[in-house]
Amino acid sequence: MFALMSIPVLFATGAAVDYGRRNAAKVQLDAALDGAVLAVMAQKSNTIAQSSLTALETQFRTEAAKVPGVTVNSFTPGPVVNGASTLSLTASYKANIKTTIGSIMKVPALYFDGASSSTRNLFQYINFYLLLDTSPSMGLAATDTDVNNMKLVTGGCAFACHEHTYDKKGRVTGDSTTDNYHIAQKNNIKLRIQVLRDAVSALVDQANSSMSLAQQFQMEMWIFNDSTTQTRLQAMTPTLSQIKTAAPSIDIAYAYYNQDDNQTDFERAIAKMNTTIPASGTGTTAGSPIRFLFFVTDGVEDTGGSVTNKSAGFQYTSNRFIGPFSPSTCNTLKNNNVRIGIIYTQYLPIYDNGFYNSYVKPYENNIGPMLKACASDGLYFPVASGGDITSAMLQL
Repeated sequence: MFALMSIPVLFATGAAVDYGRRNAAKVQLDAALDGAVLAVMAQKSNTIAQSSLTALETQFRTEAAKVPGVTVNSFTPGPVVNGASTLSLTASYKANIKTTIGSIMKVPALYFDGASSSTRNLFQYINFYLLLDTSPSMGLAATDTDVNNMKLVTGGCAFACHEHTYDKKGRVTGDSTTDNYHIAQKNNIKLRIQVLRDAVSALVDQANSSMSLAQQFQMEMWIFNDSTTQTRLQAMTPTLSQIKTAAPSIDIAYAYYNQDDNQTDFERAIAKMNTTIPASGTGTTAGSPIRFLFFVTDGVEDTGGSVTNKSAGFQYTSNRFIGPFSPSTCNTLKNNNVRIGIIYTQYLPIYDNGFYNSYVKPYENNIGPMLKACASDGLYFPVASGGDITSAMLQL
């Protein structure tokens, strides 16, 4: 009985050994295929070239050749599927492994196959437009400590007003060196406008380190204050260091003494962006980028021009309106699929100031919500006095 049973037991044992070798080989080849597919998908491109598919096959076959007894019968790289927002790749193989004892039973090889696929989002080309509020309110001291220090050295004022000097006929003769702006500089008091400069530089560094494609991100930078001044500091450029070079030119507008007080004109600034920013593209090619507006402001309009929603604020004089930002101003950009990100440098309440109590306090709770209504979903960041504008900009 033992002699009769030993032969089928031997074959069964041999078959188990061969089947185990077959499974082990499949695990190794499947891993090799996964690695080859992922190597292609990790390439910084929104397309997969034929040369990459050739390299995929070469890498797989090289790894498969290291598995004893295995023969790759066929390899199919692809197909590649370019979707609207994703890129997919599939590859498959068929192989066999020589048997040991199985060959005695006229089973010379065991066959197996495998497949691997991967899908990732396409890299997005984005053109960023920075629109930065440089009206006098951005001369507010940057932190609570800076506010207190500013009040100490100015006799109670937390704003670093930037002023001109004049001759007896009222003509501008230069830049005052005794105004609060220069007092802040002399006492090393940081202002919001300085923090904004630093934030722009940090944004450039972040963008450069985040790019997956050559010239994936481009930037253009504007500043604005009154109704006649929207200044482009840097035209659209793929060389982001040019934005950083232009950042020191970000400075607050002049205020007081023969200058208009109405120096925060959102509607004119946004209207300029409407004619500057083309409709957003798919983002999958450099010629069809997503357009993104970075808007940094304190949210209170103080303008001599016409406004969309007069009932939201106060018509202080016939040529001066004070009120919160009107969200409808952003509709044209949104209709063109331009993404809008807003950093709200929160307006500082000054309850010991009669003008503030009369013309700002009544709607102060609407300032943030109206800016948020303009921003695209999830792209609104309020920054309190002393808050981190740089952190908000990098997160945005």
